[in-house]
Amino acid sequence: MKWVRWVDELKLKYESVWKKAGIFEAIMSTKSHIMKNQDLVYGVVEKWCCETNTFVLPFCEVAITLEDVMVLGGYSLFGDPVFSLLEDQEMREVEKKLIFARQQFYKSKQGKPRTSIWMDSFINKSSEIEHEAFLATWLAIFVFPHKSMVVKSCLFPIAVHLARGNPIALAPAVLASLYKDLSLFKKTIDDLKTMVKFPLEFEVNVQSPFYLVQVWVWERFKNLQPQPKLINNGDHVLLRWHKVKALKIDNVRFALDSAVDDFLWRPNVRFADKCGVFYPNDEFWICKKDLGKEMLSFVICLRVCELVGFESVEQYLPHRVAMQFGMDQDVPSYVPRFNATKAIAWKNYCRPISDKKLYFPPRFFEADVTTRYPKWWKKSVLGRDHFVMNIMKRKRGARSRKHQPHVGKTKRSSNDVGSPPGFPPNLVDTINIGTFCDDGSNTKTRKVVDLYGDVPYENTLPRKRPVSKDKLYFQ
Repeated sequence: MKWVRWVDELKLKYESVWKKAGIFEAIMSTKSHIMKNQDLVYGVVEKWCCETNTFVLPFCEVAITLEDVMVLGGYSLFGDPVFSLLEDQEMREVEKKLIFARQQFYKSKQGKPRTSIWMDSFINKSSEIEHEAFLATWLAIFVFPHKSMVVKSCLFPIAVHLARGNPIALAPAVLASLYKDLSLFKKTIDDLKTMVKFPLEFEVNVQSPFYLVQVWVWERFKNLQPQPKLINNGDHVLLRWHKVKALKIDNVRFALDSAVDDFLWRPNVRFADKCGVFYPNDEFWICKKDLGKEMLSFVICLRVCELVGFESVEQYLPHRVAMQFGMDQDVPSYVPRFNATKAIAWKNYCRPISDKKLYFPPRFFEADVTTRYPKWWKKSVLGRDHFVMNIMKRKRGARSRKHQPHVGKTKRSSNDVGSPPGFPPNLVDTINIGTFCDDGSNTKTRKVVDLYGDVPYENTLPRKRPVSKDKLYFQ
């Protein structure tokens, strides 16, 4: 395929630059071909909650996190924001050349700089801006796709930065776009359900690598997971699902609702040697000053923050899905927004770590919930009609302000036609388009450490494993 050949050709020359910019794994993952499962995507989107940016299932609340975007997509947590300007004169000159090349399409019979013909204009043409044009293509197809499949000029500054090895934090921007598209998709479904005649097919213009949602489901729900492929050492994780056919599921909604024993809380720990995240075999504490880059990645994935994307700023709430990080789950609390401007939101994302010591759970620890969590879950979540109301009403009270946030130390081929945004050409087969809850339970507070930052989160550990005939604690 045209794109794969271009990747292999430029890899020989620019691999070291891609690694320096933190995009090597993300680029190599685009050699995968993910077979789209429309029913699966539709089914999981129905579970999305736009207020919390999580999937709400009968037995738990789960989410696509920064960790997932980094492991599955290969995107970096570190670097400058996507809205960074080009300060250097040489880089601005390169951007002008890219803009001029783009303008030529509108003056020709081709009309628009569609990704396929854009590639034809640079592959084997010995262009001085081929590398930047390549990266702009990658961004336009795989990272921030658009319905019309054109190379947008707003991507050029990022491409110019990356071509010089300057890291750009793509992970938070990609996750923000995924959250935005999931909410758009969910609201579209809800609106269509009010129609007298529900359409069998409809179109949602997503502008994110939406195939990651499907891969995320495959990685975590065993009852929805087809047989993955074996991959070689050094291969990107996404190659596990290269040309893998999805299972035929008669009722995706039922399968999701009944997956209480089939949900994998921490599948990413299997890829510790590939994803750049530190998952220790045994628990330990470490001083902030001794944190390495891989350790810092885990810390960032755990902190509540604002995700700055191209068109929106989304709230990231990992404290609602603590068990996905090997942490015991307590009642999640309301978190104020820091999204007045993109600059403020970005400052919130990259704020300094305030803790002197940080805790890392063992990779295979089976996390649990506090004794008061099942009671809150049954009242606030299982009573689904009141779920959002409970979220919005729980504001930070005087008592919660006294507590510092805590974490427990426990257990497209070349053809553009028919390719939907989110599932780029060589990744598709076909297209169908508050205050704390205090229940008075007998608990003891464990010595804990701040990882969440600005989240009124108190982690308590029950004297005994919480017991519920409804099995509201998680296995």
